[in-house]
Amino acid sequence: MKKLLFIAVFLMLGSAAPVLAQEEPVLTGPIMISDLLDLPNWFGQEYMEYQPERQYLDRIPEFLEDVDVVCVLGTWCSDSRREVPRMIRIFQSKNLPPEKLQLIGVDREKRSPNGEAAQYNVERVPTFIFIRSGKEIGRIVETPLASLEKDMLGIIDPNAGKREVAPPPPPDMNAGDGADHPQDDGGMPRGADDEPGHIDPDAQRNQSDSPKK
Repeated sequence: MKKLLFIAVFLMLGSAAPVLAQEEPVLTGPIMISDLLDLPNWFGQEYMEYQPERQYLDRIPEFLEDVDVVCVLGTWCSDSRREVPRMIRIFQSKNLPPEKLQLIGVDREKRSPNGEAAQYNVERVPTFIFIRSGKEIGRIVETPLASLEKDMLGIIDPNAGKREVAPPPPPDMNAGDGADHPQDDGGMPRGADDEPGHIDPDAQRNQSDSPKK
């Protein structure tokens, strides 16, 4: 009886496995955002709760005018489920043109049916590739170093990391040596005879040679 029960449970689990697999289809090739909306485990908590940092987010539209973003993703990938909705949130929160974000789905071998992703040499997903005037200027692979919006701004801002830093003030040559530095009149060095308390040795000798009263 126990053996029959074990077989029945095994058959039930085996028959349920294809159903679970069908619930998470692998989309490959060009993907629309609307295609992702139909997938389970997408656009839930990550999209609704992600709050991009305003100091970086507000500057993105300024530098994205001549930049396109290609996102190679896997609908089967947990990193893609986390980062892609966040990127879409960035685009939508600033009303950026949706056509500037191109989505390409790949299978577990990082391939798409018509080779759309092959030209980008993607090894991990998601990979966000930033292109200006037909030339790649940078990419975010799998997980951003800081945050999507900060890493993104660092790539698309041509002056990122090149801003001039004010040079430090010149060191005070008179500070910290413990010595007194009297001001010279007229920029001329002060002679020994001008120093306060100085005694002329000739005058002292003449005074000693004079008869004492």
